[in-house]
Amino acid sequence: MRKQWKTIALIITVISSLMVSAGCGNNNGTKNSIGMKTRSYANDGYLGMQNSHPRMPGHHMMSDYNVDNELMAQSIKNLPGVAASNVTFNGAEAYVTVKLKPGLQAREIPTVEQQVATVLRFNFPRYVIHVRSMK
Repeated sequence: MRKQWKTIALIITVISSLMVSAGCGNNNGTKNSIGMKTRSYANDGYLGMQNSHPRMPGHHMMSDYNVDNELMAQSIKNLPGVAASNVTFNGAEAYVTVKLKPGLQAREIPTVEQQVATVLRFNFPRYVIHVRSMK
C-alpha cells in the first residue's frame, strides 16, 4: 500500500512539473498552443510603454514655453538671494531677470547671478541662458 502512494506521488510530481515547464517557453513572436501570438519588447526598461507617457523626460523631450517658464521659476526660487524671477524666451534663448532680496550686498550679486545661471544651464541645456538682476 505504501509503495502505491509513493508511485502516485511520483506521477503527480512528474505531471505537475511538465505542466509548469510547458507554460515557461519563449515563442519569440510565434503563436502558442492556444493561438495567441506572444510579444517581445526591446530591453528599454519600459516594456514597450515609452510612448505612453509623453511628458516623461528624455533626450527628445520638448515642452512648451509656459511649462519651461514655471519649471525655471521653481528651480531657482529657493536659491539664496532670489526673491522672484521673470523669464522671456526668444527661440532657443532664455532671458532671465532675477529680482534680488532686499539687504543683499553689491558684492553678492554676481554670485547669485552665477548660481542662477548654473542651475538653469544644468536643468535646461536646450536653452542659451542669459541672466541679469534687479533690486
